[in-house]
Amino acid sequence: MAYRVEYNGEEIELATLDAALNCARNAIANDLDRFDGWAVEHDEDVDDWFVQAVRNGRRVGRTAVITGPGARVIEEWERRVSFVGRTPAEAFAMAADWLERRPEIDVLGDVGWHHTANGHQLRIYFRG
Repeated sequence: MAYRVEYNGEEIELATLDAALNCARNAIANDLDRFDGWAVEHDEDVDDWFVQAVRNGRRVGRTAVITGPGARVIEEWERRVSFVGRTPAEAFAMAADWLERRPEIDVLGDVGWHHTANGHQLRIYFRG
């Protein structure tokens, strides 16, 4: 079973979702000169992942698409929690408080940051 990363007309196959996410981030980072973070979305209907750079709270540049193996596989990175605060500090404080109450979570996979109409949204993808 392999994950396929499609970006800028090229395709690469990798064995794990971790490797595919890292490949997508590296391809995007090599393509853009400046960005603040990542937006990573999972479409459960088609079981694809979409990775895009974020600058000043907005998505920029091309989107990398990660297609999963033919059979639906639930991997640990699909666990996600979101925090919305009036300020970035408030969102991070809520996330820190939540993580402090869960010592079994020992690895964070990715952090997504979005400015929305409701405030500042922080998404954390984790294993645990």
